[in-house]
Formats: sequence, structure tokens, C-alpha cells
Amino acid sequence: MSEKMSFEAPVAERPKEPIEVLKRKIKILGVDLPRSPEPGPQTPSSEQFENFSQDEFSLDLLQKIAKAAALDQPQLIEGEAAVGKSHTIEYLANLCNREVYRMSLNGQTDTTDLIGKWIPRTETLRKKMEDLLKNPETCKSAEARELIESRTRIKPVSEKESAPEKEKPKIGLTREEMETIAMHEGIEVPESEWAWQNGDIPKQMESGAWSVLDEVNTCEPQILVRLNALLEKGGQMVLHEDGSRIIKRHKNFRLFATVNPPGGRYKGRVPLSAEWISRWNYQNVGDLPKEIRALRLMTAEGVTPPEIEPEKLPYVAPESMEKEETLSDIYGQEWVKDLFLKYAEFAVMARDMVRKGDVAKDQPQLFDYDQRDDGRFREYLRQFREPGRMRDVIKEALEYCFYNKISDPKDRQKLKDKAEALIKVQEPKEVLPTEEKNMQKLLRALKAGMISDLPEDLMGKLGE
Repeated sequence: MSEKMSFEAPVAERPKEPIEVLKRKIKILGVDLPRSPEPGPQTPSSEQFENFSQDEFSLDLLQKIAKAAALDQPQLIEGEAAVGKSHTIEYLANLCNREVYRMSLNGQTDTTDLIGKWIPRTETLRKKMEDLLKNPETCKSAEARELIESRTRIKPVSEKESAPEKEKPKIGLTREEMETIAMHEGIEVPESEWAWQNGDIPKQMESGAWSVLDEVNTCEPQILVRLNALLEKGGQMVLHEDGSRIIKRHKNFRLFATVNPPGGRYKGRVPLSAEWISRWNYQNVGDLPKEIRALRLMTAEGVTPPEIEPEKLPYVAPESMEKEETLSDIYGQEWVKDLFLKYAEFAVMARDMVRKGDVAKDQPQLFDYDQRDDGRFREYLRQFREPGRMRDVIKEALEYCFYNKISDPKDRQKLKDKAEALIKVQEPKEVLPTEEKNMQKLLRALKAGMISDLPEDLMGKLGE
């Protein structure tokens, strides 16, 4: 191949419409998502969103959610009541023809709701056992009651207990334990009658639906940590109650969670641990601006909304990268080294600012910056790379991965100023022209066995 050369990449044309619905995909301010050919039984109906307001706040939130879906990152959205957190997720599911399930959590939510349980196949026997699980105080046997409560009820936690003990995963009842409960209660269940019933999350993982867990900060931490393995990249779920069987996720499955700010006027909402929050793509959207509240009311009553200036909306125009392709292949190693050295310096500084209380000091929900944010930052650059405006993409990635966790606008700006002072990089030039990049793709495809032969002229060029 010829010697590497640099050239100026053209800036991609910006999309013309905020929301574009095509046959096989949708675009939300330029973010591409695949679209199912037909809606399913649990796909939200279009009638629910006839009055969806395409204002700046709503479109920005819609794009945040679309980015999480495109990146395949579980997303937790914090915001005041009725700003449209769950409604906007459902709207996106409607546009994509995806089935979506919402589950409102509370202090009574237990592992059987989320994960599943052993039940008798016969309806009468099943009802008896389910009644006991929900109301253990009705048990005739003290042994049965104690066993049920030890597995499904959360005991008060002492302040002296360590954080790991407070968040020890809550394991549900195994088949053997269910058989023991039935025996103590005099309920005769033949051995062949027991069957495992998946909870909501395993069902939706296997079907490829979207799961929305509302008000997760009203649920006991020991229940929530059962989701930990699922929150990792490409995560799975382990059913310890069913012989540690692994539930694999469908490629279309997406997981979202919503919370109101803990404390204050939202009774029963408690801060979650910063470590657990870090497992999510955490976005703090705050409250609805008063101008947007007025605009939504006016629009619902027939007032024509003012046209939004395109530059006020966060349009993107990404160019896809091959899975095997790296940023170094495109921009050269020196630029990539310079970027990530400066990024790492900023990330450590941001972490220290949060821990010292220089930013987000009064924010009720604790959070931290850690190596998971490094992965999200890198994934963002790859997914939303734009030729000719990579410096802007870096700023957008920092906003998405760092600034958006902070509720106070002044603190957000403080962190932004630090980033802009540290991460000063040149707009990169692509090191290979398009023709040579295509040749590299062909060579990788040949090596991977994806194609078997090529015309002689192309084979000759690949051999140079």
C-alpha cells in the first residue's frame, strides 16, 4: 500500500428534521436507531404522543435516551416529577416499534418480582403458595414464616453495618426451600409439579423488549444489586435460585431507570450508593424550565410553537466505524495519545473535585467518576465520530459522560471550564484517504473469511 498521508475530512451535512422516521430506522437529531418492521403488543400506541411537545428540553432528553440506546448502555435518569422521563422513553420505543414494560418499584418490591420464583404448576396450589409468599404472617408454621421472611423481607440495617453488608444481594427462595415451606404448611405438591417462573427482567431480556424501572430509589438496595451483572457491558443475569442458570440478553433489550431527587419533598426516596450509580449512564435532567411549561400548555391548546433555531439543538452527523477499526487507524497514534493523556488528567481532577465537594456538594444523590466513565467516553467518540468536527464531539462526549451528572448549572460550568483548560487538542486530520480506508476494510474482510475472492485489479492493489 502507498505511504500514509493526511487529508482534510469534510464536515458532514446536518440533518434537516429533529425526528426522522424511516422504514428501517429512525433518526433523533441525527442519532440512528434500528426500527422494527411492526409494533408488538406492548409497543406504546402513537395516540399517547399526539401532543408530544418538540421543544428544546424534550428533544434534548429524547436524544439523550436515543444515545443510550445506540450505545447499548443502561441509563438512569434523575429529574423532578412530571418532566417526562418515562414518557419520553416510551415515545422513543413507539418510534422504534419496540415493546416496553414499565415497573414501579417500592419498599415492598422483592426478588420474585424482578427475578422470578418457583411455583406449582397447578393453579390452586400456585395461588396458595403465592399468598404465603406475599403474606408470610398467615403461615401456620413458624419455620415456614421465618424462611419466607429471611428471603423476601428486608431486615432493618444497623448504622454500624458496613456498606457492602447493607447492599449484599438478596437471593430468593430455591426449589428445595419452597418444598420445605409447602411441607411445613401441609400443602402437598408433587415433585413434578414445581416449575420456575421468570420474573419481569428475565422475560424482557429474552424477548428483546425495553424495561423501564420507575423510582428505583424507593426500593431496597439488596434487591437492586441483583441487577449488577446485567449493568455491565453485554451483561447477563444469573438466576441463583434456579441452579445459577444464566439468562442471556436479546440484542434489542435495553434497560432504563428513573428517579426523583432523593429527600426533600419526595418522601421515601433515598440516595443510592455512588458505586451503584456509576454502573449506569447517569443523566440528571433537573426540572422543567418555566418557559417550556408554558409552551407545552400553549401547544396542547392549538398555539403554533415558535420554530427552533437549528443551532440551538444538539444535532449530530456521525460516521460509522468498523468494529475492528481504531481511532489510531483514522487519526494516527500521536493525536490519540495526546487526547487520552489529557482526558485522563481531567477525569482524575473531576473525580477529586466531586470527592472534595468542590462540585455537587449539596446534590442529594451521590455519584462518582471512575473507569466506567472512561469506557463511556471512548464508546461515545467511536459511535458519534464526525469527520471535521472531532473537537466538538469531544466536548459533547464530556457533557454526556461528566457534566450531565451534576444538577447545579454553576457546578457544571466549573467542571466544563476545567475540561476546556486541560483538553486542548488540534482538530485531527484523517491519515488515510477514503480509497485506502476501503482497501483496509477489504483486507480485514479477507483475513476474517467474510469474503473469498476479489477481482484481479483489486487483488493487485491489496498486494501493493
